Amino acid sequence: MSMSRTVDGSGGRVGSRVPGVASLSLVPGVRLLRPSEAAFEKMIEGFVECQQARALQPDTIAGRVRTVRQLQAYSDAFPWEWDASVFDRWSAAVAAAGAHSTLGQKQLQLSAFLSYLVNPAYGWASVCREMFGAFPAMALAELNSVRHSQGYVGRPSRNRPLTRPEVRAFFGQMDPEIARLRTAGHKGALTAARDLAMFTTMYGWGLRRREAARLEVHDWRRQARLAEFGDFAGLAVRWGKALPGQPPRRRMVISVWPWAVATVRYYVERIRPLFYRDGPDDGVMFPTERGGEISVRSVNDRFAHWRVMAGLPDYLCPHCLRHTYVTRLIEAGYDASFVTEQVGHSHAATTAIYTALSSDYKNAKVREFLDAAEEEALRSAFSRAEAEADMDDEFDTFDTAGGENALVTGSRGGTR
Repeated sequence: MSMSRTVDGSGGRVGSRVPGVASLSLVPGVRLLRPSEAAFEKMIEGFVECQQARALQPDTIAGRVRTVRQLQAYSDAFPWEWDASVFDRWSAAVAAAGAHSTLGQKQLQLSAFLSYLVNPAYGWASVCREMFGAFPAMALAELNSVRHSQGYVGRPSRNRPLTRPEVRAFFGQMDPEIARLRTAGHKGALTAARDLAMFTTMYGWGLRRREAARLEVHDWRRQARLAEFGDFAGLAVRWGKALPGQPPRRRMVISVWPWAVATVRYYVERIRPLFYRDGPDDGVMFPTERGGEISVRSVNDRFAHWRVMAGLPDYLCPHCLRHTYVTRLIEAGYDASFVTEQVGHSHAATTAIYTALSSDYKNAKVREFLDAAEEEALRSAFSRAEAEADMDDEFDTFDTAGGENALVTGSRGGTR
């Protein structure tokens, strides 16, 4: 009967396997055919257990593991062979193919993996030295990493509010196109009507793509003080952007625009039931033609379809509707803290990034200030004129009381 031993970082026997700690099952007298691949897989297993111990979400862990495997395949080397030059070449390749924020995210994922490997508590340095004569190093540092010196690292043009003419061009084309498709008996009329409601919801409630894609009908709420909105006075967003490794954040968005509520109500009552003529209603707010939840990629594709028809710039994306929502609320005079709560930001500074006040709004504000300043100047001038008139009345009184001597002897004619 073959015996196996579990080696920890010190080379001693461990009676029970500790989650995340370096461990390799070695059969005495039997040489591993592929020790590098076996050690790498054990590292992955330990890293997954370490992340699970932190209660990170499966999607977060899977993303980190995927990035680690991508680097290993790109470099054709294993973690104990990685050095700064490996990370530099890989980072340059990622930067050339993706956005600045993508590179930063991938570097953070690899940094978490390297931190796990070099931590003495997990024993991987000793295991790698014993097996391969080398050990993992923290080769990804501040010197060769993306600097996170500001809160926003996106593309300024891609994520910006739509101008008012752009909003009119985007939404104004939809009703005529829906009517044309319906008259032609085209099945795309139903999808187009769904798109109108979906993008109205994203614009009217400031939603992200995933937040809108995963909405369900029961997410709409009544509000006692907004009875005129009925069942659509509030929207419970259940799939808000999560902090790293945490579950999605939830928030309640209060309805503010009657026109948006009217569009959504009409869609829910008249259009959406048509998707379920041949099957049970699964509660999805914006279903596909085959039923089920629309994907985030499909949201992007549908936005691109209408963007092209409207003749808008090709760099605009659905997230622009969320930026537009924030800007319109600020322009309408809503308090900044209210807007921050509506969009689910942790800090008001993040909300400020989303805001780009239109020239019309800024001109109006300047005009308002100038008018107020002019009114104040006129008020001061009138006050001075009234004061001078009062003084003239007093002088007239003095003359009546005693002429020039009245200024010397007193206004009442007395002697000083």
